[in-house]
Amino acid sequence: MQSTNVRQIKAALVDQAFLGTAQVSCPLGRVVAVRRRKGQLLVLIRGWGRWYPVESIRIERTGPQLLQEGVAWFPPGGGLARSP
Repeated sequence: MQSTNVRQIKAALVDQAFLGTAQVSCPLGRVVAVRRRKGQLLVLIRGWGRWYPVESIRIERTGPQLLQEGVAWFPPGGGLARSP
């Protein structure tokens, strides 16, 4: 899905960073931060040290395949636990 909504992109960045259930990217590469300045959408690309203007950002929602194998994220007892 393509988006220019900063709130939606930031929510996807949180999912990308902490849950691994989203991939946020643009034609320049993987996005790690987003902001809007003077009406322009600016992104910080992973490994690059400056902000770049873009038209829109692609958000891909993924399932558990990106999560670490062998870890049950929310077991009945709470907390992280290794799967047998």
